[in-house]
Amino acid sequence: MDSVSEKVIYHQLVKTERDEYYHVALNRLREKGYIIQSITCDGRRGLLRDLFDTPTQMCHFHLVAMVMRKLRKKHKSAAGKALKILVKTLKESTKNNFYRHLHLWYLTHQDYLNERSDKCNEKGYFPYKHKGLRSALSSLKYYEKYLFTFEKYPELNIEKTTNRLEGLFSELKRKLNNHNGLSKKRKVMFIKDFLNKKSC
Repeated sequence: MDSVSEKVIYHQLVKTERDEYYHVALNRLREKGYIIQSITCDGRRGLLRDLFDTPTQMCHFHLVAMVMRKLRKKHKSAAGKALKILVKTLKESTKNNFYRHLHLWYLTHQDYLNERSDKCNEKGYFPYKHKGLRSALSSLKYYEKYLFTFEKYPELNIEKTTNRLEGLFSELKRKLNNHNGLSKKRKVMFIKDFLNKKSC
Protein backbone atom coordinates (compact mmCIF):
# COMPACT_ATOMS: atom_id res chain seq x y z
CA MET A 1 0.00 0.00 0.00
CA ASP A 2 1.24 3.46 -0.90
CA SER A 3 1.09 5.66 2.21
CA VAL A 4 0.79 8.85 0.13
CA SER A 5 -2.16 7.91 -2.09
CA GLU A 6 -3.49 5.30 0.42
CA LYS A 7 -4.08 2.96 -2.52
CA VAL A 8 -3.23 -0.72 -2.84
CA ILE A 9 -0.53 -0.81 -5.50
CA TYR A 10 0.26 -4.53 -5.46
CA HIS A 11 -1.29 -7.71 -4.11
CA GLN A 12 -0.63 -11.39 -4.51
CA LEU A 13 -2.37 -14.39 -2.96
CA VAL A 14 0.13 -16.82 -1.39
CA LYS A 15 -0.12 -19.86 0.89
CA THR A 16 2.70 -18.80 3.22
CA GLU A 17 4.63 -15.60 3.89
CA ARG A 18 8.12 -15.82 2.36
CA ASP A 19 10.81 -13.22 1.73
CA GLU A 20 11.02 -13.95 -1.98
CA TYR A 21 7.40 -12.87 -2.48
CA TYR A 22 8.30 -9.41 -1.18
CA HIS A 23 11.22 -9.20 -3.60
CA VAL A 24 8.95 -10.17 -6.50
CA ALA A 25 6.49 -7.46 -5.41
CA LEU A 26 9.19 -4.77 -5.15
CA ASN A 27 10.68 -5.71 -8.52
CA ARG A 28 7.27 -5.58 -10.22
CA LEU A 29 6.56 -2.16 -8.71
CA ARG A 30 9.89 -0.88 -9.99
CA GLU A 31 9.13 -2.32 -13.44
CA LYS A 32 5.89 -0.32 -13.41
CA GLY A 33 7.89 2.84 -12.76
CA TYR A 34 7.27 3.23 -9.03
CA ILE A 35 10.04 4.94 -7.07
CA ILE A 36 10.17 3.28 -3.65
CA GLN A 37 11.29 5.99 -1.25
CA SER A 38 10.92 3.95 1.95
CA ILE A 39 9.33 0.81 3.36
CA THR A 40 7.56 0.29 6.68
CA CYS A 41 7.23 -3.41 7.48
CA ASP A 42 6.74 -5.90 10.30
CA GLY A 43 10.44 -6.74 10.58
CA ARG A 44 11.00 -10.02 8.74
CA ARG A 45 14.74 -10.52 9.18
CA GLY A 46 15.42 -11.94 5.73
CA LEU A 47 13.57 -9.07 4.12
CA LEU A 48 15.35 -6.40 6.16
CA ARG A 49 18.78 -7.78 5.28
CA ASP A 50 18.10 -7.47 1.54
CA LEU A 51 16.79 -3.88 1.50
CA PHE A 52 20.04 -2.02 2.08
CA ASP A 53 19.35 0.49 -0.69
CA THR A 54 15.90 1.49 0.63
CA PRO A 55 15.25 3.29 3.95
CA THR A 56 13.36 0.66 5.98
CA GLN A 57 11.29 1.30 9.09
CA MET A 58 10.37 -1.47 11.53
CA CYS A 59 6.77 -1.13 12.71
CA HIS A 60 6.77 0.03 16.34
CA PHE A 61 3.61 -1.90 17.22
CA HIS A 62 5.08 -5.14 15.87
CA LEU A 63 8.30 -4.63 17.84
CA VAL A 64 6.39 -3.92 21.07
CA ALA A 65 4.23 -7.02 20.51
CA MET A 66 7.35 -9.11 19.81
CA VAL A 67 9.00 -8.03 23.06
CA MET A 68 5.80 -8.53 25.07
CA ARG A 69 5.50 -12.11 23.79
CA LYS A 70 8.99 -12.83 25.10
CA LEU A 71 8.10 -11.49 28.53
CA ARG A 72 5.55 -13.47 30.49
CA LYS A 73 2.19 -11.74 31.04
CA LYS A 74 2.76 -11.61 34.77
CA HIS A 75 6.50 -11.05 34.82
CA LYS A 76 7.38 -10.89 38.51
CA SER A 77 10.97 -9.71 38.27
CA ALA A 78 11.78 -6.04 38.65
CA ALA A 79 13.81 -6.25 35.43
CA GLY A 80 10.88 -7.66 33.45
CA LYS A 81 8.39 -5.13 34.80
CA ALA A 82 10.76 -2.24 34.09
CA LEU A 83 11.44 -3.43 30.53
CA LYS A 84 7.71 -3.68 29.81
CA ILE A 85 7.21 -0.09 30.96
CA LEU A 86 10.17 1.08 28.88
CA VAL A 87 9.08 -0.71 25.69
CA LYS A 88 5.63 0.87 25.90
CA THR A 89 7.30 4.30 25.57
CA LEU A 90 8.82 3.39 22.18
CA LYS A 91 6.10 4.99 20.05
CA GLU A 92 6.63 8.40 21.70
CA SER A 93 10.42 8.23 22.05
CA THR A 94 13.37 9.50 20.06
CA LYS A 95 16.17 7.06 19.28
CA ASN A 96 18.66 8.72 21.65
CA ASN A 97 16.17 8.89 24.49
CA PHE A 98 14.90 5.33 24.10
CA TYR A 99 18.30 3.64 23.86
CA ARG A 100 19.75 5.78 26.63
CA HIS A 101 16.98 4.52 28.92
CA LEU A 102 17.51 0.96 27.65
CA HIS A 103 21.21 1.18 28.49
CA LEU A 104 20.40 2.45 32.00
CA TRP A 105 17.95 -0.44 32.37
CA TYR A 106 20.67 -2.89 31.33
CA LEU A 107 23.21 -1.45 33.79
CA THR A 108 20.64 -1.67 36.60
CA HIS A 109 19.68 -5.30 35.90
CA GLN A 110 22.91 -6.66 34.42
CA ASP A 111 23.62 -9.09 37.28
CA TYR A 112 20.09 -10.49 37.12
CA LEU A 113 20.31 -10.93 33.34
CA ASN A 114 23.58 -12.84 33.66
CA GLU A 115 22.33 -15.31 36.26
CA ARG A 116 22.89 -18.91 35.20
CA SER A 117 21.22 -22.15 36.17
CA ASP A 118 22.78 -24.25 38.94
CA LYS A 119 22.37 -27.36 36.80
CA CYS A 120 24.31 -27.93 33.61
CA ASN A 121 22.65 -29.24 30.46
CA GLU A 122 23.66 -32.33 28.47
CA LYS A 123 26.53 -30.38 26.89
CA GLY A 124 27.95 -29.41 30.26
CA TYR A 125 26.85 -25.82 29.78
CA PHE A 126 25.16 -23.76 32.49
CA PRO A 127 22.38 -21.93 30.60
CA TYR A 128 21.11 -18.46 31.45
CA LYS A 129 18.09 -18.47 33.75
CA HIS A 130 16.12 -15.61 32.20
CA LYS A 131 16.00 -16.55 28.53
CA GLY A 132 12.83 -14.61 27.73
CA LEU A 133 14.23 -11.39 29.14
CA ARG A 134 17.55 -11.82 27.33
CA SER A 135 15.71 -12.59 24.09
CA ALA A 136 13.59 -9.43 24.46
CA LEU A 137 16.77 -7.38 24.91
CA SER A 138 18.37 -9.04 21.88
CA SER A 139 15.38 -8.06 19.72
CA LEU A 140 15.63 -4.44 20.85
CA LYS A 141 19.33 -4.42 19.99
CA TYR A 142 18.89 -6.18 16.63
CA TYR A 143 16.16 -3.84 15.38
CA GLU A 144 17.86 -0.66 16.62
CA LYS A 145 18.97 0.35 13.13
CA TYR A 146 15.43 -0.04 11.76
CA LEU A 147 13.32 1.45 14.57
CA PHE A 148 14.07 5.12 14.00
CA THR A 149 14.58 5.35 10.24
CA PHE A 150 11.84 7.99 10.19
CA GLU A 151 14.14 10.27 12.24
CA LYS A 152 17.02 9.82 9.81
CA TYR A 153 14.89 10.78 6.78
CA PRO A 154 12.39 13.37 8.04
CA GLU A 155 11.77 14.67 4.50
CA LEU A 156 10.21 11.31 3.51
CA ASN A 157 7.46 11.37 6.18
CA ILE A 158 8.01 7.66 6.86
CA GLU A 159 5.23 5.99 8.83
CA LYS A 160 6.34 4.41 12.12
CA THR A 161 3.73 1.65 12.00
CA THR A 162 1.88 -0.54 9.52
CA ASN A 163 -1.45 0.61 11.02
CA ARG A 164 -2.77 1.80 7.66
CA LEU A 165 -2.28 -1.66 6.16
CA GLU A 166 -3.58 -3.43 9.28
CA GLY A 167 -6.71 -1.27 9.04
CA LEU A 168 -7.22 -2.45 5.46
CA PHE A 169 -6.92 -6.11 6.53
CA SER A 170 -9.38 -5.53 9.40
CA GLU A 171 -11.91 -4.08 6.97
CA LEU A 172 -11.43 -7.05 4.64
CA LYS A 173 -11.92 -9.55 7.50
CA ARG A 174 -15.11 -7.80 8.67
CA LYS A 175 -16.57 -7.92 5.17
CA LEU A 176 -15.54 -11.55 4.71
CA ASN A 177 -17.22 -12.46 8.02
CA ASN A 178 -20.49 -11.11 6.62
CA HIS A 179 -20.17 -13.73 3.88
CA ASN A 180 -18.86 -16.68 5.92
CA GLY A 181 -20.80 -19.20 3.81
CA LEU A 182 -18.65 -18.58 0.74
CA SER A 183 -16.63 -21.42 -0.79
CA LYS A 184 -12.85 -21.05 -0.85
CA LYS A 185 -12.94 -20.20 -4.57
CA ARG A 186 -15.52 -17.45 -4.00
CA LYS A 187 -13.59 -16.10 -0.99
CA VAL A 188 -10.52 -15.71 -3.20
CA MET A 189 -12.63 -13.88 -5.78
CA PHE A 190 -14.07 -11.66 -3.03
CA ILE A 191 -10.59 -10.78 -1.71
CA LYS A 192 -9.27 -9.96 -5.19
CA ASP A 193 -12.29 -7.77 -5.90
CA PHE A 194 -11.91 -5.98 -2.57
CA LEU A 195 -8.21 -5.23 -3.17
CA ASN A 196 -8.78 -4.22 -6.80
CA LYS A 197 -11.36 -1.66 -5.67
CA LYS A 198 -8.83 -0.27 -3.16
CA SER A 199 -6.33 0.25 -5.98
CA CYS A 200 -8.60 2.57 -8.00
